[in-house]
Amino acid sequence: MTENTPQKKFRYLTRYKDVLLQCISCGDCREAIDISVNPPKWGVCPVKDHTPGFEPYFGRGKMQIIRSVWQEKLNLSQEMAEVFYQCPTCNACSEACAYEFDNASIYEALRAELVKEGFQLQSHAEMNRAMIQLMNPYNRDNKLKGEWLNNLEFPVKNANEEKVEVLYFVGCTAALTPEIRAVAINTAIVLNKLHVNFGVLGKEEVCCGSVAMRTGDQKAFNTVAQKNIEIFEETGIKKIITSCAGCYRTLKIDYAESLEELDIEVLHSIEFIADIIKKKETKLKDLGISTTYHDPCHTGRHIGLYEEPRELVKKISNLIEMKTIKNNAKCCGAGGGVKKAFPELSLEVAKARVQEAEDTNADYLVSICPFCFRNLQDAIDNLNSDLIMIDLMELVNKALEKND
Repeated sequence: MTENTPQKKFRYLTRYKDVLLQCISCGDCREAIDISVNPPKWGVCPVKDHTPGFEPYFGRGKMQIIRSVWQEKLNLSQEMAEVFYQCPTCNACSEACAYEFDNASIYEALRAELVKEGFQLQSHAEMNRAMIQLMNPYNRDNKLKGEWLNNLEFPVKNANEEKVEVLYFVGCTAALTPEIRAVAINTAIVLNKLHVNFGVLGKEEVCCGSVAMRTGDQKAFNTVAQKNIEIFEETGIKKIITSCAGCYRTLKIDYAESLEELDIEVLHSIEFIADIIKKKETKLKDLGISTTYHDPCHTGRHIGLYEEPRELVKKISNLIEMKTIKNNAKCCGAGGGVKKAFPELSLEVAKARVQEAEDTNADYLVSICPFCFRNLQDAIDNLNSDLIMIDLMELVNKALEKND
């Protein structure tokens, strides 16, 4: 009789078998304050004040649960799923960990085990099903992904039909959410002003699969990822830029092996244009406004993109930093499937971030992620805040307009 070892039973957790038992339950991931570091750390978990507060809602408790599952002392269950999915996978707990665990990836592996055993949340199952069937998780006709192009006064190449140097991978949120399409529009305008030979996939753009990966639906993720790899290979593209933090993280990390084989580089659109502006010594006009900048988790803690956005913000405005920034920045609360399954929790976390931004007395709250934009705007509306939510690319466009 073959022994059913944890390595054979838990396909996804097995990747992390060497670290699953290393957590010493110190609790730094629960609540750590350290003003001796730069930037200072003021707390860790963004959902801390918005959940019942028991151990399973924090990194230490989650690691204890995962350890017990691995040791087969605890069974996977729907109740476990309800707790684990109230985490935005922001990875703030990883920043606090002395062992430098990649907590978010470990949580996602546990989620994958839950999905494999039939404990997926219904809202996530519906979202990922739409992603496979319609090529986007918003359950909308994918043809609408090209509508934002009608707002431009110049033609944009179809990367499926014409050779381009850069593929602008718009992402589902900016392409399909009317109030956020300005992100895509301003990105295209700035690229055009900087004379970049770029193209888009329009209605043929397939979701990157971030929502599936973050919620543990590996089958759904692999389905769309394979489609994207085939598209990228067919277009012959060698550089992809995206204005979505989720797409950026997914393409850069989760697609890393496949894109490396195709010799494709992935950059955030801000990272890309910041380099062009620097090399061309393009002048940006100071807009005479005060701003504060929100670090998206997927560009920040997951990748380490902190300085390029700030360099641009400082050139065109008076940047007033929030209390928590860069690797210690508070999450907006939308990621990891939280906004879909637990919208009230997501909103409460976003409200806390907006209130932190309000404390700076800045005019504008700036970010480089359409999903952060969406959740923070919801919080601004809920709080009747005077803050103006804006994508950094829109400010860059305005700063370039001043020099036209």
